Amino acid sequence: MTIALPVIRQFRLPAIDTRVVGGVVLVAVSVIGGLGLSADPEPTTPVYVTASDLDAGHVLTRSDLKVAELRAPVSTLNGLARPSRGGPPVGRSLQTPLRANATVGLDGLGPTAPAGREITIPVTPDHALGGAVRVGDRVDVLATFDKGTDAARTLTVARAATVHGLVQSDGLFGQHAGAITALTLDVKPDAAIVVAFATHNAELDIVRSIGAGGSRGRSRYDAGDVR
Repeated sequence: MTIALPVIRQFRLPAIDTRVVGGVVLVAVSVIGGLGLSADPEPTTPVYVTASDLDAGHVLTRSDLKVAELRAPVSTLNGLARPSRGGPPVGRSLQTPLRANATVGLDGLGPTAPAGREITIPVTPDHALGGAVRVGDRVDVLATFDKGTDAARTLTVARAATVHGLVQSDGLFGQHAGAITALTLDVKPDAAIVVAFATHNAELDIVRSIGAGGSRGRSRYDAGDVR
């Protein structure tokens, strides 16, 4: 009796193209690398940016600045004002105007402004350079007491004050919309009380200081001086 033995067939493995394998490996590496970059991006650094448009000469306050995250080379970050470098540059003046949300460059900051006090005074455009006063201007404040009498006199009650803010009309009650109604000034500490007194007892005029010696000159004029 003959026993039939099972037929053993031999299978050949297909030939593997090494170029295909290499291509697959490169694609996998690229995908994994991309995922790694998206999952772990370059860190950002907190920097100070402006909260609104600011003019040249403006003295920075805390309300002028906010913190934003910036991704930039170290060489760029080193030239910017940052929270990690001792807090906001409050009291520093701007050498150039800045738009809202602009970074604050260290080379664009002037020296720290001297100590002073802020005060708001009411004015009308015809007593404030026709309304041409701008934030950052350096102005003198003149006060005329006892107008129209023999005791009339005009005094300089503040010199080289910096215009910190403008109050403008909203156009109600017959006023021209946008017209200046008051100025906020940075004045020397001792001048604040004098300006406040003049605000309630005199007629005020704003004079823009021009040049290095713009605030020099006569500080008082009396009615008797015209005789």
